[in-house]
Amino acid sequence: MKKTITIFAVFALFLSCPLGRAQEKANPSEKPKPSIPVKLLVVLTEYDGEKKVASLPYSILINSDPSGHTAYSSFTRVGVRVPVASAGKDGQSTFVDVGSNIDCGVQSEEDGRFTVRLNFERSSLYFQGRGDEKGTIKTAETGQPYIPTIRAQSLLVTVKDSQSLEVLTATDPLNGHVFRITLTLNVQK
Repeated sequence: MKKTITIFAVFALFLSCPLGRAQEKANPSEKPKPSIPVKLLVVLTEYDGEKKVASLPYSILINSDPSGHTAYSSFTRVGVRVPVASAGKDGQSTFVDVGSNIDCGVQSEEDGRFTVRLNFERSSLYFQGRGDEKGTIKTAETGQPYIPTIRAQSLLVTVKDSQSLEVLTATDPLNGHVFRITLTLNVQK
């Protein structure tokens, strides 16, 4: 009987103790790392051969995360919902988002650099009119639209203060235009 009570007492003690290892206590003399405000400039530049066709800058003020996680903490959506006629007899339209979407996060590193996580998506609206050759693009109010899109997901780059870095170059297969995405980070004082 004593053996059963002892086993039951040990079992009860075991259940009442927290499982896992003890957490280390923070050193009171160590202050947590502060977040650092930075400004990200993301520029999408479109080229037709050597000729610059468009330059679209997006400026985002964001606080860096000193905890060691580069999560997406800021996002920007710029655009319009466009009605696109559906195929079928009912003549209904579907709405499509056209514009720019940017998701980003910044982590401050021990050596003074910053790791930037970036998702970038840009779509535009082009129309092809009746009788036009396939691949001939014009901006007109007639015809069914093309919605070319450039999308870059989970770009992870490390930059220093005031450094600019070209993070993506891509070619549009429809018209041969070259897109370049450049990222610049500036620490805000």
